[in-house]
Amino acid sequence: MRFLKVLGAAIFSCLMMVNAHAALQIEITGGINEGRRVVVLPFQSQGQVPVDVSAIISADLMRSGKFSPITYNELPAGAIVNGTVNFDALAAAGAEAVVSGRVVPVPNSQNFQVIYNIHGVQGANKGRPLIQSRGVSANATQLRQAAHLVSDRTYELLTGQKGAFRTRIAYIVYRFGDRFPYQLMTADYDGYNEVPILRSTEPIMTPNWSPDGRRLVYVSFERRAPAIFVQDIFTKQRTKLASFPGLNSSPTWSPDGNKIAFTLSKDGQPEIYYYDLVTSRLNRITNNRAIDTEPSWSSDSSRIFFTSERGGRAQIYAVDINTRQAERVTYQGAMNLSARPIPNSNALIVITRQNGYRVARVDADGSIYMLTTSSLDESPSVAPNGAMVIYSTVYEGRKGLALVSTDGRFKANLPSSTSGEISAPAWGPLPEK
Repeated sequence: MRFLKVLGAAIFSCLMMVNAHAALQIEITGGINEGRRVVVLPFQSQGQVPVDVSAIISADLMRSGKFSPITYNELPAGAIVNGTVNFDALAAAGAEAVVSGRVVPVPNSQNFQVIYNIHGVQGANKGRPLIQSRGVSANATQLRQAAHLVSDRTYELLTGQKGAFRTRIAYIVYRFGDRFPYQLMTADYDGYNEVPILRSTEPIMTPNWSPDGRRLVYVSFERRAPAIFVQDIFTKQRTKLASFPGLNSSPTWSPDGNKIAFTLSKDGQPEIYYYDLVTSRLNRITNNRAIDTEPSWSSDSSRIFFTSERGGRAQIYAVDINTRQAERVTYQGAMNLSARPIPNSNALIVITRQNGYRVARVDADGSIYMLTTSSLDESPSVAPNGAMVIYSTVYEGRKGLALVSTDGRFKANLPSSTSGEISAPAWGPLPEK
């Protein structure tokens, strides 16, 4: 029997926490007992630590839809003996890895060092360090991000895909009776660290991230007509991109960072255009008597998916930006809208009309797999690693956000901790490091 010496008596005690506040709460509604089993042990600490690092890691892995973390209180009998881990007991419980570590204050500073280890549990990996003694430096306000980084490393090590726990989301808040009721916000993916980007007396719509995570493109009605703006989220500097007569809507950034697609009606019917940021040229992509709208880019930036009624009812089409040739993508279902490609796959996320409007996945063969059971879903946005979808829905009588994994297993609502309604979520890119 093999053992790993762990974190001493601190593993049996609770860390003292400072209350933290999230703009969005996460209420899990399904899938938490169906994922792969990973043990997350309490992180040893010296003195008071502002956040519970192990609790954040457990929550991250659970929300991914792929893991069902085992916390210290859920360990099987005999899993910890005299402060050491019994890997045989964990293997018998179905665990495949153990995450442990400690949070160490850096002398003569306000910083911490988060040191983490990941050990295998099953087969030849039993007790073997998969990642050992990696360190992350963070001040008190960065500790949540440090914990998310440990989650990212754990997720990538066990799945082969990058984790998306350090990403940010953007969304629109409408607060009843506020002087500036329409507000464009960004936050960590789990609702913490909310930052206002723009406040307005008029509607703001459909934010979308640049691939570098520094800028947002969105629609604003601040002059009582729709216009598309690009705004740097750090400097707050912004540029008007399109304000043609008629419709200016649904901007979306290409993955290569060089183009922004949107819908314009300046020449009659709503059509798909893109603006080339390198050449400063506006390019028209579709030309049809039907309404073409809601563009989104393929992962190689060569095609644009869009919603069109050219077949009679709204379905998803794709157009090659070089040849301008369009083809129909969806055939199943009475109506399909709001296509969003799933990274690293040939599948799409759509809103499909079936007993209402619901989030669904369209696989490469055209088959549709329903992901939600609600009836008023809209504005889906896919995590940059392809594992999760955030979308707008109606929850307890008001508009809010929700999460679902792209396999449909994990589901959660994200009600706001403040008054008002939340809509139009957009998932930001993976961090560079």
